Amino acid sequence: MVSRATLGLALAGAFASCTPTFSDTTAIVGAPRLLAVQAVPAEAAPGGAFAMTALYVGPAGVQDPSSIDWAICLLQKPLGDPDPIASACFVDASTGLTPLGTGGSVSGTVPANACGLFGPESPPPAPGQPAARPTDPDATGGFYLPVSVESAGDQWSAALERIACQPGGVTLAVSTAFSNGYVLNQNPTVASLVRLDADGSTSSIAPDAPGAGPALIVSAGQSLSLEVAWPACPSVPAACGGAETYLDVDPTSKQIATGRESIVASWYATAGTFDLDRVGRDGTDTATTVDDGWTAPTSPGPVHLWVVLRDARGGVGWGSYTVTVGP
Repeated sequence: MVSRATLGLALAGAFASCTPTFSDTTAIVGAPRLLAVQAVPAEAAPGGAFAMTALYVGPAGVQDPSSIDWAICLLQKPLGDPDPIASACFVDASTGLTPLGTGGSVSGTVPANACGLFGPESPPPAPGQPAARPTDPDATGGFYLPVSVESAGDQWSAALERIACQPGGVTLAVSTAFSNGYVLNQNPTVASLVRLDADGSTSSIAPDAPGAGPALIVSAGQSLSLEVAWPACPSVPAACGGAETYLDVDPTSKQIATGRESIVASWYATAGTFDLDRVGRDGTDTATTVDDGWTAPTSPGPVHLWVVLRDARGGVGWGSYTVTVGP
């Protein structure tokens, strides 16, 4: 979450990704906050439809999202601007904004010229100016359509839809091979959240869903070791809810290369303390779990907990849980 005064956005993960997310990494939710936005599909071609859903929460759990305001921003950031999207996107109204609506979920269409505005194609020059240079890809070869999000309290965030653009500056053979082999990114999914017990066993923690099971009960001040898991993915490009293998173009050789996504888990709760706000696996690590420690508050009552997964290509997924703290 960023305010008008501080528009700098943190980079997702501690690894290879350059995909921006929210700058506020504070794990304890003490006021209404937008923790994450999921785009479905996670990657779409120009002209393709997409939907965005907000994880908007507060100290009492899920927060009413009806006041959230969304807009596609078609403004290119100035050359040399270190922020991932133009600061001019964070305004209530502009000719560079295409409103998407209000509420917890909205739908839109990737503009037909998105790969020119934000991708490898040369964007149209401004009147009287030379042609602008194409946008540089992130570490995974990706490009992103920016969406500005305004929530309660004049808080601004940047959500991103990955754009499926053809790589620039390559031969026809490379372009064809890329088109035939590239698999669009899929959002990561939380396969499970478990408590790691002292004897080496695990206790499953039921998500907040009808019929999923009772809430986890812990003692006041108890320290837990939590483990979140995501699906294992094949070593070849394929749609998968974990760390996917994907095709890229090597920036030096301009030949097809293969990469593997990193996965970062961000932890949030309405009370207690985490050992780490974020923990993850880089693209060379094939493990499908990460652990974190959480200490329950000393006051009894319900605690809401969220785990947000972010992959290196801009995909987002999360799980929501309730923990009951006893006396």
